[in-house]
Amino acid sequence: MRFLPLIAPLALVVAACSSMPGDEAASTQVEVTAAYRERIMLTPGHVLTVKVEDVSLMDAPARVMAETTQPLDGRGPPYAVTLSVPNARIDPRHTYAVRAEIRDPAGALRFTTDTRHSVLTNGAPNKADIMMVGVR
Repeated sequence: MRFLPLIAPLALVVAACSSMPGDEAASTQVEVTAAYRERIMLTPGHVLTVKVEDVSLMDAPARVMAETTQPLDGRGPPYAVTLSVPNARIDPRHTYAVRAEIRDPAGALRFTTDTRHSVLTNGAPNKADIMMVGVR
C-alpha cells in the first residue's frame, strides 16, 4: 500500500507511451515500376492506376489495400509509383499482390497486368517491376 502513490503515475506513463500517435501512421512503402513493350507514346489523357491488393481469399474479389492514379500526360514508360500500405492492415498470414493498368481518355482499358506480382509477405519484396500487356 505504501507504493501505490508511485505505481499509479508509472502506470499512466506506460499506458500513454504504448499508444504513441506515430504508431497508427506507420506504413510500409511498396515501390512499383510499370511499363509496356509496345514502342508507342500514349496521347495525353491516359491514366495509370496501380493497386496493392489482398489476394488471399479464393473465389472472392481482391481487397484493395492501397491505390494510386496518375495521368500520364504524354510521358513514356517506365512509370515509377510508390504506394503506402498501413502496417495495421498487413496480416503476415495473407498474400498481397500489385497490379497496374492504363486506361485511355474514354475509360477503355489499353494495358493491364497479366501475371501476379507478390509483395509484402511470405518472403516477397516490397517492390515490383510490372510489364503490362496490350488489350485489344
